Amino acid sequence: MTTSIEWTDKVWNPLTGCSKVSEGCRNCYAITLHNRRYDAYHNGKELPQQYALPFNEIQLFQSRVDMPLPWRKPRKIFVNSMGDLFHEQVPGWFIKEVFDVMMKAHWHTFQVLTKRAERMREIVNAYLNQNNLEKLPSHVWLGVSIENEQTNNERVHQLVKTKAAVRFLSCEPLIGPIDLTPHFNWIEPDTGRSYLHWVIVGGESGMNARPLRQTWVEGLKNQCEQYGVAFFFKQWGEFFPHDDNDEDDPEFWVTDTEAGFEHTSTPSDDNYVYMNRVGRKRAGRLLDGKEWNEFPQIQ
Repeated sequence: MTTSIEWTDKVWNPLTGCSKVSEGCRNCYAITLHNRRYDAYHNGKELPQQYALPFNEIQLFQSRVDMPLPWRKPRKIFVNSMGDLFHEQVPGWFIKEVFDVMMKAHWHTFQVLTKRAERMREIVNAYLNQNNLEKLPSHVWLGVSIENEQTNNERVHQLVKTKAAVRFLSCEPLIGPIDLTPHFNWIEPDTGRSYLHWVIVGGESGMNARPLRQTWVEGLKNQCEQYGVAFFFKQWGEFFPHDDNDEDDPEFWVTDTEAGFEHTSTPSDDNYVYMNRVGRKRAGRLLDGKEWNEFPQIQ
């Protein structure tokens, strides 16, 4: 399936469904999209059978497992944009079948992203042992999604311990500052490079989106530049840093709350930041006046 996600070409969903595990999941786009179609399905709209069940029920689609094999043109393929391959309810035998297909379809680049980093490490390293492989080849990229310093501390060390040629982070939605330097300092002995090879950063979109602070983005960009790690800025999200030339847009002092975001004309503490709510499309993805579209260099 084609996609508008800027850092990939196609999405491949051999399974759908997931459950929330941290603050980054609060306004999950996949839940919103699936459950909107779930409601439409049960109101009589003709939609695929997968929408007969709500998003919190994991569905395995055996007919989709071999889907990338007939695609002869090389593509970057995001694996499971509508679920988490390493969800605890996904059986190991199914994950093995997905990896078998990725290993066969070596002309593609597969981008696997999870919030369940510990289970990914356990399953991937077991898969490698079963197949007498030292690590996953360079066309299978493994990534972990993090949103703040807490999830950085919980997940990234599990990714570093996973035996893969390419490892990446998706810091989206970024809802707090993140310090990656302790992880960047880990150097692979065989390549002389950091164990982390790519960082994607993005703000949140949607009705209850939380604002993205420019200092958080620039902090990650500067860390990537310092350690030679590829940096990709995906989007600002709903809010854009206030521009004095933008007289027509609403201007808010904005902060995050448990309900989403809050704005006021009189900030009460240092957690507020001055921003314009312009919508995802208008906010765009320029940082320091340009797009940042770096990808990892494959050795």
